[in-house]
Amino acid sequence: MRVAVVGGGPAGSRAAELLAGGGARVVLYEPRTVWEKPCGGGVPERAIDSCPFLRAPSLPQRVCPRARIFSASGREASVPLAEPLRIYSRRELNGCFMDRACLSGVELVAARVTSLSRSGSIWQVGDSSGRKQSFDFLVGADGASGVVRGRVLGKTVPLDQTIGLGFFLDGYSSDEIVLKFFPGLLGYLWIFPRTDHLAVGICGPAGKDPGALRESLVRFLCDLYGAGVLRRLQNYGARIPSIPPRVSLASSCQGSGWALLGDAAGFVDPITREGIHYALASAEHLAGALRLGRPELYARRCAESWGEELSWASRHRDLFFSARFLEAFTLLSSASRAVQGVVADLIAGRQSYRLLSRRLARRGPSALAALLARPFQRLRVEPPAPNLRILPGSSALTGPAGGTPSIGR
Repeated sequence: MRVAVVGGGPAGSRAAELLAGGGARVVLYEPRTVWEKPCGGGVPERAIDSCPFLRAPSLPQRVCPRARIFSASGREASVPLAEPLRIYSRRELNGCFMDRACLSGVELVAARVTSLSRSGSIWQVGDSSGRKQSFDFLVGADGASGVVRGRVLGKTVPLDQTIGLGFFLDGYSSDEIVLKFFPGLLGYLWIFPRTDHLAVGICGPAGKDPGALRESLVRFLCDLYGAGVLRRLQNYGARIPSIPPRVSLASSCQGSGWALLGDAAGFVDPITREGIHYALASAEHLAGALRLGRPELYARRCAESWGEELSWASRHRDLFFSARFLEAFTLLSSASRAVQGVVADLIAGRQSYRLLSRRLARRGPSALAALLARPFQRLRVEPPAPNLRILPGSSALTGPAGGTPSIGR
């Protein structure tokens, strides 16, 4: 089988690698050699389970053993992570997957796909170098706005869109992730430390004023680290897709002779907006289905693996981001080790949304006891200080009046 894979990010490169390893003749189209992507770069542990090579120390990564959560009112919780979150520069992560694809025998075409047509069961793919090739199967891993989804689906299967914008903050790092929620925002702010910078951002539904989102982000950074942090910002912006509640997963990811992976299929968590796990898992499901000669199994396996979970998250997003739930969740997380375990599992991708309320309810009595004991614990435990390191060669970080970084409580 000759397979064209359009898009060389983690989804496309991983699928190309696995398909070539199964005997297919694979051509991977990606005009960029190395590139950054505007996102946090955190990879949940459940995704690393299937790609253990991502744990290799030779791949630059920041391992974060704790998370700091701020509710809309400013309530704070510091949560230890039983499975530390691994955070990568997308430049390094993309390069890792593309190198593995090439080593497996994939032909890399460093050109942009300019035309797609089909005659019978055969696809004709033209690229910006003027070359045309024929394929038995077409794989789209070039994003929700990519050429493949536009060709095979057009606007017949719409996706929900989230705005994501923020900064890369050069010269600083940390060993904790920070999550901040805001009143009335169906989204959140994140600070993810990478090896040589912080990836900071905020997301909200399409239609939300980008200026207001950016203002909230800047204000929180100044409150947390001091105004000096604003000296080394690089802006970024992106749109994050997800499958709407009324759209079937199968219609969004597969048809006769073609399949979409990752963001191109809308495989993104509507609450956390995390997509790397689904990118890698969809690549594995497709490769397994094609190796069996039964491509129709791809959509079925995706639906069985996460269809109900993504649908539930899409239908209940308003509830999750409600002030009442987030305030209670943050309060309990600040006091109860049992609830902290739930948070850690959510970040690692181990906790399903459908069972979240049941698990929290089971931990209610112990969480209440921890809250009652909290005033006595404060007598002997100092609150954690903001954790931010200035990397060698970077300018000093100072607060608004030239002092030390400040923290908003």
